[in-house]
Amino acid sequence: MKILVITQMYPQPDDEGGNKVTHTVEYFAKEWVESGNEVVVFHCSSKFPFALYLTPRFLKNYYAYKTSTIIPSIKSRKKLYRENLGIKIHRIPMFKFFPGRNYSKKTINDVCVNIEKIIEQNGFIPDLVLGHFANPSLEIVSILSEKYKAMSSIVFHGDCNEKTIVKYRIIENIKKIKAVGVRSNCEALKVKKLLNLQFDPFVCCSGVPNELVKIVNTECVKHSFTSRIKYLYVGSIIARKHLDSVIIAFSNVSRENDTLEIIGAGPEEDKLKKLVIKKKIKNVYFLGRLPRNEVIKKMEESNILTLISDNEVYGMVYIEAMLKGCLTIASKEGGFDGIIRNYENGFLCSPGDTNELIDLYKSILNLSYDARNEIGNKAIKTALKFSEKDVANNYLKDIVECNRR
Repeated sequence: MKILVITQMYPQPDDEGGNKVTHTVEYFAKEWVESGNEVVVFHCSSKFPFALYLTPRFLKNYYAYKTSTIIPSIKSRKKLYRENLGIKIHRIPMFKFFPGRNYSKKTINDVCVNIEKIIEQNGFIPDLVLGHFANPSLEIVSILSEKYKAMSSIVFHGDCNEKTIVKYRIIENIKKIKAVGVRSNCEALKVKKLLNLQFDPFVCCSGVPNELVKIVNTECVKHSFTSRIKYLYVGSIIARKHLDSVIIAFSNVSRENDTLEIIGAGPEEDKLKKLVIKKKIKNVYFLGRLPRNEVIKKMEESNILTLISDNEVYGMVYIEAMLKGCLTIASKEGGFDGIIRNYENGFLCSPGDTNELIDLYKSILNLSYDARNEIGNKAIKTALKFSEKDVANNYLKDIVECNRR
């Protein structure tokens, strides 16, 4: 099958610091290529007025704090073509004046013409056009799938809601899409109601590396908590992730040798480092961004992973931590509420609720050694169902079935 992927976010070699993005779409594409499909990706990144990139860092950080949007590096304004993992990747920057705004119809039509020219010159006529994120992928997918009479699919990432439905012209374009996906069961209910769909959106999960699933230790015995507890945070350091709540909660329950390691980067980092100094909180370590294999190693060494974000539609980090037997704390009514069952294979906490998190940490400390490890064992069993190969194959299967109904 020839698969054309349209996405707003895709890892590129010139990504910098906190501007690096999730590899989710790349992992799907890699598995599809390995299964014998031909995949071409168009990374439709945002291109802003040149002056915006020269804005002082503190103003960028303030904007990021208010909007949870990171202004990309100036290098991302350039077109780029490369091949990686058997995937052909084109970056086509799309102009708009401010982050968070929609793209004009003219801009979207122009990029569609550009994409058509490139793929036709290379003899690539898609059987399937799929997209991730509402803006601009939904409209591009609707135009190109109709032109090539191809199967169509869009996956929303928490970006289909009351605020975006008009701004991103969702209603008028969703009518042309056969397969509508979301990142969690919770989001599926909201999107179905909001768009008045006559069918259930499918859930597009992320997966853990196949090689990790093959070598996983299925017995969890690491939660003795006798000498020390290793707390862990993995994610972007932005306001909606509520890392400040994790730090404060840690300071309220930590013992002398307990540690909190923070993996990630973002505009909130300096502010949170100052918080640690001001509150004289010991044993909090900001490790920056780490390669995936090093993150997995940290998970293997850690006891408790906490990520209680607002609008966390799905997080591959949860599955990776569960695979390593971590006692994993996710957001209530978020993307993992349902996959994580409270006090069974992990824990749930209201996003950003510091007091609730403190109580939850204390509750975990009061569990017996056997109870903690049993939760770790059930976490591993859950994660084993989410290998990259399995979730990519299920994703493609769901798309095909939706297009045939």
